[in-house]
Amino acid sequence: MNKLMKKGVLLYTCYNGYHNTKYYVPNDDELKRLLEVTDEILFIPIVTYNRFTDNENNDYEVLSHDIIDNMTVDMVGDPSRFDIIKSEYHATADYRLPANYHIKEYVNDANSLAERIVAIKPDAKLWFSVPSAECLHALTHLYAKAWSDTVDLIYRTVRREIWDNNVQGIYYAGEDIVTAGYTRFDNDKPEKNFNNPIVYSMRAVSDKVHSYGKNFLWIPYYHEAASSSKNLGHVVNLTDIFDTAIIQPSFFFNKARVDEIGIVSDCVRKQAVVDINGDIIGGKKISKTEIGFEMEIDSQFFNDESYVERYYAYEKGFSEFVGERPTAYYAGAPETMLKLLDVIGKFYGEK
Repeated sequence: MNKLMKKGVLLYTCYNGYHNTKYYVPNDDELKRLLEVTDEILFIPIVTYNRFTDNENNDYEVLSHDIIDNMTVDMVGDPSRFDIIKSEYHATADYRLPANYHIKEYVNDANSLAERIVAIKPDAKLWFSVPSAECLHALTHLYAKAWSDTVDLIYRTVRREIWDNNVQGIYYAGEDIVTAGYTRFDNDKPEKNFNNPIVYSMRAVSDKVHSYGKNFLWIPYYHEAASSSKNLGHVVNLTDIFDTAIIQPSFFFNKARVDEIGIVSDCVRKQAVVDINGDIIGGKKISKTEIGFEMEIDSQFFNDESYVERYYAYEKGFSEFVGERPTAYYAGAPETMLKLLDVIGKFYGEK
């Protein structure tokens, strides 16, 4: 089985916001068409789940306003911004806590899709996910146990035959390692998770995923001017936390990032995360992490010629790596992705 996701597609699953609405679920005919294009499917969540179940089947919550109130100044990267950060976290909690989402809901929805996909394509390659703690950077370490418990929950929920034969790995849904005053990142301390709460949670989940013999996948974005890209370089180049890192250029969504396709191509070619000058971030690549690229497209492709041009820049920039290096398509919500299957299939070369 190919654990590196050579021709994957992101299928958004379960909740699409904080108002109890869910993403469209493809019918069987649509799944059959999808599986004609690629049989490598990632069930991806976008919301922050706050309710989890431990291995003794006890439910618990991670975040609360009391936890935010009890933050200490040493938990943030810039102490002068401590009060501002706490205020931002309270605002984030104000709309996420009332949603009251339990991770079981994502796991059950993803498992239902897994069963349907395997019924159509018995050798399909599937990835489940742990969710993110978006906009709660300095508190990400608090989710380490919850996300490790999620891996155990996925294992307990998925039918053993599918777990053994189809589930290739677990995706880490956070897309960056934000510092910018929110967290510390000590470049010279990879063995201590760079003293960063986000990397701490990554390491904890990685250990759990690897205990099951599965692949741990990350799809971070690259922005040559952002410190988070330097941080991702240190993690990917200097640690074996992730087996696979598929890098987002983000150019499709932001024309100012015109250089990113070239930089990401350089990363894939050198199998190391590099800076804008082509130098390896951290000075060397000592990890075994396989580096790939994300293809990015959505409904704007149909409505605006400038987005068509941007998309084809991806095809030009990455065509040499198709089928050779890890690849995933972001193609918007499920109903949009289904409309783009001809475009995706053309790039991948339909099976």
